[in-house]
Amino acid sequence: MAAAQQEAMKGAGLLDVADAKGIIEGLDSLPESTRQALMTELPEGDRTEGGLKEVIRSPQFQQAVGQLDHVLQSGQGRELLMSMGITPPQGFDNMGPAAVRAFLQGLQKKADEDSMKD
Repeated sequence: MAAAQQEAMKGAGLLDVADAKGIIEGLDSLPESTRQALMTELPEGDRTEGGLKEVIRSPQFQQAVGQLDHVLQSGQGRELLMSMGITPPQGFDNMGPAAVRAFLQGLQKKADEDSMKD
C-alpha cells in the first residue's frame, strides 16, 4: 500500500472501509463455497445470495459495523481481537482511529495464516 494510502487509513473508520457496496463487491469475488458458508449463518428463510446482500445493506448491519468501529476506536476491543485469535499490537488500547487499521491488518494476517493451514 502506498504511503499516502497508509496515512489516510490511519484515521479511517470501519464504515469507511467496510461499506455495503464494497462488501457486496467483495462477496461477488469469493468462491461459491465461501458464500454458501456465509449463508448458513442467516435465518433459514434468507439463505440465498439475495438474502445475504439484503442483510449487508440493512441499517442493522451498518449499525453493528458502527458499534464495532466504536469498540475498536475507544480501546475496548482487546478481548474481541484475542477471542478471534488476533494478537493486538502493543498500545492497541490507546490507538484511537488507528485501531481500525490494526484490526483489519490482524484479520488479514489471521486469514493468511489460516489459508496456509488448508
